[in-house]
Amino acid sequence: MTELSREAFLALCRTRLWAFNERMLRLAVPGYEHFAYIELMAQRIEDTVLRRSSGKLVINLPPRHLKSYTAIATIAWYLGKFTNREVMLVTHSQGLSRDLAAKCVAMMRTSAYAEIFPGLQISGDRQSTMDFRTTAGGGLLAGSFETRMTGRGADLLLIDDALSAQEAESQASREAVINSFDSVFSTRGNNPAWKSVVSIGHRVHTDDLPGYLLTQGYEHLKLPFRAEADELIVSGEIEYRREKGQVLQPSRYTPAVIASDIETLAPHVFATQYQQRPTARESGVLKAAYFPLENSLPAGGDTILSWDCASSVNPGSSYSVCLVFQKHGSVSYVRDIIRTRLGYLSLKAQALALHERYQPTHHLVEMTSTGISLAGELKAMGANVIDIGTAGQSKGQRLDAVMGKITARYVHILRGIPGIEAFLDELTAFPYGSNDDQVDALTQYLQWLTGSESSGVPDPVFRRIAPRLSRFERYRPKT
Repeated sequence: MTELSREAFLALCRTRLWAFNERMLRLAVPGYEHFAYIELMAQRIEDTVLRRSSGKLVINLPPRHLKSYTAIATIAWYLGKFTNREVMLVTHSQGLSRDLAAKCVAMMRTSAYAEIFPGLQISGDRQSTMDFRTTAGGGLLAGSFETRMTGRGADLLLIDDALSAQEAESQASREAVINSFDSVFSTRGNNPAWKSVVSIGHRVHTDDLPGYLLTQGYEHLKLPFRAEADELIVSGEIEYRREKGQVLQPSRYTPAVIASDIETLAPHVFATQYQQRPTARESGVLKAAYFPLENSLPAGGDTILSWDCASSVNPGSSYSVCLVFQKHGSVSYVRDIIRTRLGYLSLKAQALALHERYQPTHHLVEMTSTGISLAGELKAMGANVIDIGTAGQSKGQRLDAVMGKITARYVHILRGIPGIEAFLDELTAFPYGSNDDQVDALTQYLQWLTGSESSGVPDPVFRRIAPRLSRFERYRPKT
């Protein structure tokens, strides 16, 4: 690199946070790998702290995605540019604040930092890690929502994880953080002309501080672990694109890692902390109480197998699901749950084995590509197969059509069958969870059941249930 290009590079780091952030993270993070969303995040922070925007920003992204290192780099860059300004760093604990402040000081003492900001000097009069000053009168004060930080002001308030996931379960803790922000931290601006607030971290509850700040008009950069739609986000010269289903860090979160580390999370944890769609443990439309557990099955009745077939064995792909129902009177019992990823030949073998085992009166098979092939195989061996279509309905619409039978507790589950916990977890997280294959198999069965019942006999379920909220009211997010 020539002197001219070297100076141009240093000037870029001096003036653009995304360039400085990448330079510092490559030095500070062992095995650092760069991802495009990091540039977007830095650009949005730069626009906020330089007051190109409202000066108020909430960034939500999953754990372990370099948000704390970006927060540290932001502080170092801001103090390098504005040596006489003050930064206040606030987290959920003194221990975390101390760790971040120490890393910030270490970053600012590197030769790489001194080359970019040669005019920044940390004062020898006060060199406390959590409360240091620059020779120009600026500095960093680090603390937490656990402690009172009165009597000091700041030009930039940076909040990194205001509440831990454990604390978020407590209403008192959530309210204390919001009250502390309103009464203390939000009033500490040194100069209204350039005061800015950045909150960065993953969501932990519907009523957490980021949720509150969004109701106060803060700008929002939401970066879910897995894109829920095709994304195009433009901020200044940064253009970030992501296809639906793509994760933020594809090379680190391979399908195998997702299967072992992410898909094993409880659905409400995945939805809240990873997808940034905060939801309670049973936040979906369905509740576990709607599905009574039975110690044994009644004698007799018809056996029906409901299939939702997938076509991939790759970790992270959809599951193939078969729910085995025993219908006895008005009640349907789930007596077996098969949920796995299989190639077609293995899926076919599984289906034939289940047919021999249960001798069902019907197989219900959705007419997808794999389902069409499986239905043909079953018909060839003499099974009674019902071809199922979705009639253009969404998953939510199909569930809504059969909610009466579910809320009236007409679906029971045989206690102790394998897979029951994952089954209930998926049902109670819908539509916020990461999987919905078992929901599809359930609604498919109940829709078929409703259509197969005699039209001259009113379904008693509709006389037993109380009026329900509209679908809009049930799905409407709290924040």
